[in-house]
Amino acid sequence: MDFLVLFSYYLALLLIGGVVLCICLQTRYLNGLARGGAQIFSFITPERLQRVVLRSLHYLFHTRNNAFLVLHVVLQGMVYTEYTWEILGYCQELDFSLCYLLLPHLLLAVNLVFFTLSCLTDPGTITKANEALLLQVYEFDEVMFPEKRWCSTCDLRKPARSKHCSKWLRLRL
Repeated sequence: MDFLVLFSYYLALLLIGGVVLCICLQTRYLNGLARGGAQIFSFITPERLQRVVLRSLHYLFHTRNNAFLVLHVVLQGMVYTEYTWEILGYCQELDFSLCYLLLPHLLLAVNLVFFTLSCLTDPGTITKANEALLLQVYEFDEVMFPEKRWCSTCDLRKPARSKHCSKWLRLRL
């Protein structure tokens, strides 16, 4: 089948599944039906398997780990491998310029450099000394970032887009 047809089927199923899930969670009868189905599924599935799945889901989504960083790099590598494998050779046969063909690989390298820098560099710590300066970096929108907000742990005014880091026990940008 053509890629576009398969992608359309995938997208349609994903959207239909999302809509059905939202409707099920808002309708009392369907919500009870979904919970009943989950209970039946829990009786069929061994308890040990349920614990392993719940523990792994908790590890992936509720603890600090590098799984999504690795997943991001692996997915990018797979996409560019597919590009090199399928498209690059075909475009070379059509006499495209080598500069245009290697441009996605250059963009991948730049993307990976900035991704690595954003993962490894320190975003900055807010202290009493730099508090006044950092309050002016981003504008307060009074919706998500109200101006009169204090960090109760650090006893500092919170600049827009800043959060208290529970890992490092500091107010971070």
